Amino acid sequence: MLLFVLFACLICCNKGVTCTNCPNGWIAHEISCYLFGHEDNLLDFTTAEQFCRQRGGHLIHVDDAQENAFIKDQLNERKPIHWWLGITDEYAEGVWRWFDDDTVAEYTDFESNDHSHPGEDCGLFASIYEFRWADIECTAHYPPLCELSARNTEVETVG
Repeated sequence: MLLFVLFACLICCNKGVTCTNCPNGWIAHEISCYLFGHEDNLLDFTTAEQFCRQRGGHLIHVDDAQENAFIKDQLNERKPIHWWLGITDEYAEGVWRWFDDDTVAEYTDFESNDHSHPGEDCGLFASIYEFRWADIECTAHYPPLCELSARNTEVETVG
């Protein structure tokens, strides 16, 4: 299997280019790998995070507009349902923090007026808003969207 991955990198990458290696079933983009939980596997927020951690990742942490656009494109190819984000304002209403590293979110894509409802402390990609973000009760049930850091392999050719 490792030989196949290295061969694929040699075919796909040019000298000095870094290839992203993701576990089977995960989708590579930039420096991350993404796993879209099965659309019928509906979990609450905490269980969705556990699902991702059991697979070596965490619920998605969106760093910027480019990553968000990539994910929205991926979601548009799936069933029109909501998907969990790894973001919460459980500790301070309206102050959204990433669950994986407890940092305040610098980038967000919340639908206007849909991010500070009391009691709705978890974030999701909302299909009803073309996958802009919304807040919802953490006990709601949606499929997980997991992320992990990709393993990178730098390819160098001799010749």
